[in-house]
Amino acid sequence: MSRPLSELRGPVRALFSDVDGTMTTGERIEAATYEALEQLSASGTPVIMVTGRPAGWGQAFLKILPVLAVVTENGGVTFVREGRRQHKLYGVPQARLPEWRRRMNEAAVDVMMKVPGARLSSDSKYREVDLAIDWNEEVTLGADDAEIVVSLLRKAGFTAVRSSVHVNFGPPHFDKLSACMTVVQKLLGGDPADLSSYVFVGDALNDAPMFRGFPSSVGVANIRTWWDELTDKPAYLTERPEGAGLRELIAHVMSLPRA
Repeated sequence: MSRPLSELRGPVRALFSDVDGTMTTGERIEAATYEALEQLSASGTPVIMVTGRPAGWGQAFLKILPVLAVVTENGGVTFVREGRRQHKLYGVPQARLPEWRRRMNEAAVDVMMKVPGARLSSDSKYREVDLAIDWNEEVTLGADDAEIVVSLLRKAGFTAVRSSVHVNFGPPHFDKLSACMTVVQKLLGGDPADLSSYVFVGDALNDAPMFRGFPSSVGVANIRTWWDELTDKPAYLTERPEGAGLRELIAHVMSLPRA
């Protein structure tokens, strides 16, 4: 049973945040949310973005937002700051990516033939490790059709997860949680087997591994849209949805004792 956010105790060493539907309100990051992220980062609590969006977006996010790292493509590619430079960590061996890309493109064509209305997301051209089938962003498929897409891709040997807008698919053996554990170890100097002093906040089905892996996981209020479908549920819930819920969480974290 998820608990009210007020019961979350600190200290919090870092905040890992989903983007769409968590950091954004509608389709944009509001000024108040950006300001809250700035304040949290300036207070000494690092922020790490965790998203299914493409690697091309991650590079931009890292340049324009007050974040330490950006996990993109559900863990496929992670962008990390090193002074004024960036470098990338991959969730799969780079040498195998060309063959996986060939197979993914073939699978996408097969899915689009079998599920009328499904198509590659408009951001797929900016992806390095995975691809995305649009079901609820620029096209409108029912949830049942989206689950058919997931099933077809898994049968073809891919990892496939449904977010609030896309079905992301790619090589097996990586996800948001594995990438975040790498960030904890390599950037934050923590023990990836102990995530108790880190917080993750999200809103969608593809956040389930994070809700399972982070003892102090938080769902913004709009997570209730997917509540019955969630295999793993967040430990805490905000009262407000989307960006307002994230701001609620940030205010609470800043009121807690420092790590």
